[in-house]
Amino acid sequence: MVGHLHTTHDPLIVLLSLLVAAVSSLVSLDVAERLRGGRGLAWVLWLAAASCALGGGIWSMHFIAMLAFKPPFDVRYDVGLTIASLLIAIVSTAIGYAIVAWQRAPGWPKLALAGLFAGSGVAAMHYTGMAAMIVPADISHDGLLVAVSVLIAIVAATAAFWLSLELDRTWHKLAASLVMGGAIAGMHYTAMAAVDFTADIHSDLRSLADGTPTPILAAALAIATILILAIGFIAAISDRRFDRREREEAARRLQTERRFETVVSASSSVVLLLDENGVITYDSPSTRRVLGDGTAVFCGQRLEKFIPQDNKQQYQNLMREILDAPGGTEEIEMPIVTVSGHTTYTDMAMTNLLADPHLHAIVVKLHDITEKKRFTEELRAAKERAEAGSRAKSTFLANVSHELRTPLNSIIGFSDLLLAQPNGPLQPSYFDFARDINASGKELLNLINRTLEFSRAESGNVRLESVPLDPMAEVDALVHLFQGQINAKNIALTVEPFDGRFKLLADQDKLRQVLINLLSNAVKFTGENGRINVNAEVDTTGSLVIAVQDNGCGMAEEEIAQALQPFGKGNAGLNRNFDGAGLGLAISNAWVALHDGRIIIESARSVGTLIMVKFPATRVTVAGEAELPHSRVEAAAR
Repeated sequence: MVGHLHTTHDPLIVLLSLLVAAVSSLVSLDVAERLRGGRGLAWVLWLAAASCALGGGIWSMHFIAMLAFKPPFDVRYDVGLTIASLLIAIVSTAIGYAIVAWQRAPGWPKLALAGLFAGSGVAAMHYTGMAAMIVPADISHDGLLVAVSVLIAIVAATAAFWLSLELDRTWHKLAASLVMGGAIAGMHYTAMAAVDFTADIHSDLRSLADGTPTPILAAALAIATILILAIGFIAAISDRRFDRREREEAARRLQTERRFETVVSASSSVVLLLDENGVITYDSPSTRRVLGDGTAVFCGQRLEKFIPQDNKQQYQNLMREILDAPGGTEEIEMPIVTVSGHTTYTDMAMTNLLADPHLHAIVVKLHDITEKKRFTEELRAAKERAEAGSRAKSTFLANVSHELRTPLNSIIGFSDLLLAQPNGPLQPSYFDFARDINASGKELLNLINRTLEFSRAESGNVRLESVPLDPMAEVDALVHLFQGQINAKNIALTVEPFDGRFKLLADQDKLRQVLINLLSNAVKFTGENGRINVNAEVDTTGSLVIAVQDNGCGMAEEEIAQALQPFGKGNAGLNRNFDGAGLGLAISNAWVALHDGRIIIESARSVGTLIMVKFPATRVTVAGEAELPHSRVEAAAR
């Protein structure tokens, strides 16, 4: 031992160490802010960056300060202990940050624990770094100053953790980094003040030669400082990217919210959000218009409160079903009692979005159908009245026709007897009277029979006996009924051949009545030397179409619909010259409808008329298909 050695510090390098401490503190505070919202791998990466910035910065500041240290001898450093001191600083600050950032709202106990752990680690880093010094002197420490330096390290670490989780504004972080940098530097220089060097002539010069020279240490410090600045630069770039992304996301959310508000406000439907207990957490502007009086408050109330007592069980069942089906939708008609006590009928649609992190609610849409329901009820009632009136009319016609037929049959029978002249010839005038009575009676009987037939067709109480038929064979069988009229008017009648592979499944009697009515009209309204064409074909849809075309007087467009109505005879003035009650097409239309078919009329005045009877493909069979039963009895109802 020779005596105590006097040491000094380079003021410029001291100032540099203070600047490094402040910069590393600022970078650490900025990076640690990301720990607040981080999760998973991102949280681990930000934790590593923050601990490297603060721990590495403190380590860098320590050894820069050691470069400022000017003892009267050469100083070298042990590589292993130097690296160990860096790891101690980084790991201790990482554990401290993890303690305070894991599960937010750490509280002062956690902050104190983190500060104690990290501060002790920083102090250990310092004294490990001091132990790494290789000098030709003995080193001793003042115990009191050592304790003060450790205390400063703990307080500085605790303050760093608190500030990293509390500060948001840039100038706050800047001011805090200066305070923290000063505290870190204060810890270091307090610890250096506790060191005493005593010259030792017996020092091992070989160990001094093996240590790391100061220039190499300076290069390592430069690399550490660049790393700290790089972390800060990366954090700044990430911060700008995150800020831009957050601003874009916020703008999208704002646009979506505004669009949603606009759509909901303009909608006449009520939109409600319910929690899992059925309590209203949001109501659209239309809610007060539909359910309230303009001042009613719905949020915070249970939707069940507005459900009528008779429908509460139905609503409760609906809620149970929707709660058991995340993401599912249920729809039901549900009456709602308004604030004023009136009942509003709605279509209620519920969608379970409780699992949606942005909504976490049951979405309820109520569409007011009160007017629709009232209109539907009125239509139903009107339909029932119309059907009742139609049944009454048909019943009346049937009863009246039956009552008329009895005396009419007597009149026709007695007139037939007079015309037979069983007791000798009648006077010519009496014979003419008897003939007129007989003809008029038969005409009236025919009208009554057709009226009864129409009543049966309208009533729907008709059974069809459908069998496979050749429609053109049926036409051929009926032509002779009109042969006299055809010959008298010199009408050219053409019945085109039909593809025998196809058969029409129809009631033969009803089909013949339809064909008789169509042929009768064609002959009646076709003039002398006219033409009538009858054909049948299967169209591209598989339907069978029977067409009767003439070049008679024809009908105007507005007369076509009238011709299909009961007792409709087209132009009244024109048709006064033609016999008939106007029931033929109406009866034909009814029979065709019972076969699921329809009648199509195309006509033009003074050109002629084309009437097409179209039967669906379900009533058309093709040779080679499965054999049909000989007869199919169907209950037909209109």
